[in-house]
Amino acid sequence: MEQPRQLALVLAGGGARAAYQAGVVCYLRELAPEIPYPIITGVSAGAINAAFLAGHPGQYGAEALVDCWRNINQDKVYQAESSIGVIQRILPWMPFGDATIRVQEGEALLNTTPLRHYLSNRLPAAEDGTLPQIHQNLDEGELTSVCITATSFTTGQSVSWVQGRDIQTWQRPNRIAHHDKITLDHVMASSALPLLFPAVKLGDAWYGDGGIRLIAPLSPALHLGATDIICISPKYIRTQAEAAEPAITGYPPAAQVMGVMLNATFLDAFDHDVRMAERVNRLVRYVPAEERSGIRPVNILLIQPSRDIAKLAQGLDVKTRGILRMLTRGLGSGDTLSPDWLSVMLFDPEFIGRVLELGYEDGRRQTAAIKKFLERRIHG
Repeated sequence: MEQPRQLALVLAGGGARAAYQAGVVCYLRELAPEIPYPIITGVSAGAINAAFLAGHPGQYGAEALVDCWRNINQDKVYQAESSIGVIQRILPWMPFGDATIRVQEGEALLNTTPLRHYLSNRLPAAEDGTLPQIHQNLDEGELTSVCITATSFTTGQSVSWVQGRDIQTWQRPNRIAHHDKITLDHVMASSALPLLFPAVKLGDAWYGDGGIRLIAPLSPALHLGATDIICISPKYIRTQAEAAEPAITGYPPAAQVMGVMLNATFLDAFDHDVRMAERVNRLVRYVPAEERSGIRPVNILLIQPSRDIAKLAQGLDVKTRGILRMLTRGLGSGDTLSPDWLSVMLFDPEFIGRVLELGYEDGRRQTAAIKKFLERRIHG
């Protein structure tokens, strides 16, 4: 018996750049409001977007998500503690003699209590942190499953939490899945940038950003039965000429190094996994169905920015404060032509507005490709 078609929405990370996904989804809903997304997976900032889409009724998820991004700012993400205050907190950790640095529970460079309050009001979340609308959407058939992935700092594993119907979890040496109710804590854990945002305790383990160890970002959607996948990544793919153009002159400032590391950690694996899946698809289609050993071709549509999102920050009067201001200036963000590090943390309304607009316009530019994909989804 042929498996019914299951459409999945897979959302990558990228900090503030993930506003791009909200713009794209907004256009997708306008173009095809009748198309459901029964499987939704997200990692890092993409986990926030996934929670919004799964945690609101039908097409209202896209509206709520765009509204959330339009109204966000630095004060709603983290407390802007002064750099002096941070140094005073760090001094007791500093090693003297044979002593070692020990970070206190819940400590990080930034306090993300404002983000938790903001998301709790916007989603909305129940007192126990659960997201009641996800349960309702599952009951009403709007969803079959939603998955949030985080990284366990306790075991080093990539851990996915799945809420849904008829779920079969998976287990590999470095990535496992649990069937559980998605809560605000799962979302906060998945989006907790290492060292900048505090780790989140779930059960007996501590978790942080889900993009760190998830080397196969499409795997949760595939495990959950996706036959068609729309992937939205905020990473701009440069042309050969752009890739060969130096982003800096002289010795690389820390901001350039961190930008390369952030892309390598959170977004490069996403692109690689999509390319590998496309190659497997081409090979599998040459193999008779009865000889595929359970491997099935999957239709994939990858939507990425037509412009470098980091460059959208250029020309803005960026009003970062406290420790982030010290880090931004001290790391040399102004010395690189593609300030990726800055754009990840730039929860500035004007910048976010530019990113949302780019996402919407990129969706509109790909109208023909999207329609073709959706038509192919129907006919297999």
